[in-house]
Amino acid sequence: MLASVFIPNRYNSYVWVNVLGLILLLYFGKVEPYTVLFGYFLETIIIGMFNIVKMLMASKHDGSGKSIWFLVPFFIFHYGMFVAVQSIFAFVIIGISRTSFISEPFNLIENYTTILALEGMEYVLPLLIGTQVLKLIFDYILPEKYLEFTASEIMTMPYVRIFIQQFTVILAMFFIIFSNASVIAAILLIFFRAVVDFFMVAIRDNEQLLSKIVDKLYDGKTTKEKLRKQLLLFSE
Repeated sequence: MLASVFIPNRYNSYVWVNVLGLILLLYFGKVEPYTVLFGYFLETIIIGMFNIVKMLMASKHDGSGKSIWFLVPFFIFHYGMFVAVQSIFAFVIIGISRTSFISEPFNLIENYTTILALEGMEYVLPLLIGTQVLKLIFDYILPEKYLEFTASEIMTMPYVRIFIQQFTVILAMFFIIFSNASVIAAILLIFFRAVVDFFMVAIRDNEQLLSKIVDKLYDGKTTKEKLRKQLLLFSE
């Protein structure tokens, strides 16, 4: 069953595109390890923007009505603060490096402007946006998940995945800063992040795997149906 998690299919196609694209860009020297690293931070913002699209689509079917115009600004504020805090932490770590291009960790706008100008970002950014477009189409629109979840439920979707991703990125920063194996660190980051994505896709689209996880988590207090829905939400 574990091997099947990595078999290419329409649901995990965006993960394969992401992995192969970034590896090839690194191999041909089109991007620097720092670009991959901060590309994932930019992807955090991209994921948040796509999540707003998902919320708006769900609101047309869940009866939320005008409350969606409260939920969206609330999500932007809350998610924005979440991203800002993690970004500052990352910029502080990067600032430790003698060759750092970050001078003031709290100057988020200037720092992200600098990140957008990193060598190879013109390749990485379209790739990250493209993979999220694929994810939106094949993992949300075609399965009609906007009918399964409410806008308020979708609002909570990105946090678990983003927390794991950012933790992994920050860990990779130490290897890039304090070793000479920056390319290897970037490749390991890509693969580790991909493994997480593959398993999250499998949880959403492999009913057998999902059922096994639900059975292991079932404690007799929370219903299996509720556990199933929570796992689906957390794996988005």
